[in-house]
Formats: sequence, structure tokens, C-alpha cells
Amino acid sequence: MCISGIYALKEEMNDIENGLSTSAVDIEIKEYNKNNESFQEDGKKVMPGDEIILIPKINNLGIECYIRAKITYTIADNSFSVLDYISGNYSSWSKRNEYYYYDSMLGRKESIELFNKVTIPEHLTDAYNGKKAIVHIVVDAIQSKNFSGDWDSVEIKKSVERTYNINYNGESSVIYENDVDNHVKLDDSFFNNLGNMLPGDSMSEKVEILNTSNKKNKYYVAIDYDKLTSEEKLLLEKIKLIITDSDGNIIVDSNLAIKKKFGLGTFKPGEGDSYIIELSLPSDTDNDYSKLFAKIMWKFSYDNVEKQNNNTNNNDTDNKNPATGDYIFDWSMKVFILSTLGLIVTLILIKNEKRKEVKKYE
Repeated sequence: MCISGIYALKEEMNDIENGLSTSAVDIEIKEYNKNNESFQEDGKKVMPGDEIILIPKINNLGIECYIRAKITYTIADNSFSVLDYISGNYSSWSKRNEYYYYDSMLGRKESIELFNKVTIPEHLTDAYNGKKAIVHIVVDAIQSKNFSGDWDSVEIKKSVERTYNINYNGESSVIYENDVDNHVKLDDSFFNNLGNMLPGDSMSEKVEILNTSNKKNKYYVAIDYDKLTSEEKLLLEKIKLIITDSDGNIIVDSNLAIKKKFGLGTFKPGEGDSYIIELSLPSDTDNDYSKLFAKIMWKFSYDNVEKQNNNTNNNDTDNKNPATGDYIFDWSMKVFILSTLGLIVTLILIKNEKRKEVKKYE
């Protein structure tokens, strides 16, 4: 009974998931005054020639990105030259058409001031009396990683409002069924870098298989998951799964959403092969898939081909070997049943012995 309990615990502890997430471009603009306090002068009455200290600061809340800004300055719906009446950093940025482009990358948690002063034109006629002066700012950001530099080739969308951990690096664990861990060699950090994936990202790991048994075996890898939202499942559909053998042949072309046992090859004792498992997120993946978190499980297993063939010859309708863990379950159940029967027999013998003692003293 104790042995049964230990086996069951071992199975439960091996059932661990692998975490992955998608990152996001996420910026904000906040306005400050000369004292680095929140700007509170909207609606203030001004005169021609007045200077207003207004400091819009761009804060990077997400991953490394490039930014561009479009600034317009209007009074009574009439446009005024931004360069002539607004002073600040943007003026040193590259100007193309209506946008100013910041030439350097804006790192995580970094900030940059767009400008610091707005001047009311001196020569305004009475027609502008009581009219509103408006400075309108639009700032776009795009991931720096996998970006070609061509802003015209991308569609700028609003960032998705979801909570996520920008510092999450991902995690990985593998489920080995039966003793396949003695046949499969993986790196200790197997897909530990799946945190904050970005469009265009591609990650790969090497897997080596060597049949260390004395029988011919067929080896498998499977993806499994549970309790995912519809959005998380859509993310797994977007992540492409490619497995190639040592000769460069593609033996698996799928995605992470497909729950399937993929065959890696059949090998005689002492034979094996090496494989590259590659995961990639297409570069055209848009913001709808950002800030998502999902958990998957990698399951490696094998079937004994010789036993399979014997089962086929014996007209076994199931036509397959028990899955990994079934062996553990079978043996643990046998031990449990035998132990229980032994306990029952012992209790009966003890009871009979007590009856004999009672009769003896009668």
C-alpha cells in the first residue's frame, strides 16, 4: 500500500506545465510643469507672447521600442508653425512628412521629454480674442526587435488593456512517460525563454533520442494544455511548431494548439537521432495577441514496437501499448490489491486466533 502511494505521488509531481507569454508595446504620455508636477493649467487665459512651461513626457511601460510623434498647434482652428512656437527635444529628431522620428531605441522603463515650452504668437489680431490654443500630440510606438525600420509597412493599433508581467522570462518542464527520460536528452533550460514573445520571434531547442533498451521502440512528443481562455487558445494556434530531424527533414509541421501525439521515429536498440524543435510567432501577429499568458505541457513517450506487433497478432482490438504511466498504474494497483488481500487475511487470522484463545479459557 505504501509503494502504491509513492507511485501515485510521483505521477502527480511530474504533471507540471510550461508557461509562455506574449509581450507588448506599451507607452503613456504625462504632462508636467517646470517643477516636475502634474500640469494643471488647461483653460488658463493667455496673452500674445506668453510662454507656457508644458513638458509632455513619454514613458515606456512595455518592451524596447521606437517612437515617432506628430504635433499640431492651432488657435481658432488656424495652424501655427510647431518649430517656431514649440521648443524641445523633438526638433532634433528626424522629420519625415508630418512625423518626427526618435532615432534611438527607447528602452524598458525609460522616459523622454518631447518638448518643454509653448509660446503664444506675438502678432495675433483681435479676431483671436477668446479663442482656444490647442497643442495636439500623437505618439506611436513599435517594437524595436524584428522591426525593419519601415513605418509605412505597419498598421499602428491601440495597445490592449491587459495586466501582464514585463519581466516574465518563461518557464519549462517536461513530462517523461515511463522510463523515456533514459532515452531522451534535453537541455536543462528547455524552452525557458518563452516569456514575452514578440511577433517575428523564433526559438528552438535540440532533442536527442537514443534507444537504450533491448527492444525496438517508437518515440513520440505531444503538446497538452488545460483551462485556457479562447484568446489563449487562439495564441497557441498562432505559434507555429516545426520539428526537423538531423537530415533537415520536416517531420512535424503544426501549431501549439493541436493536441496530438507526434511520432519522432522508430529505432532499434542502440539507435537514435537528433531533432530541432522550433517555435515561432509570425511577424504579422497584431496587438490582439499581446499580453497573453498560456500554459502548455511537453510530453515525451515511447511504445515498444515488438509488443505492439505481438498484440496485433493476438487480435488485440486496442492495437496499442499502454501509454506511459499506465505501467506505473498497473503495478501500483497490483501491489495495492495484493497488500489489501494480505491485510484482510491477516485480520481474519488474528480474529480466529482470538476466538481460539477465548474457547481455551472457557
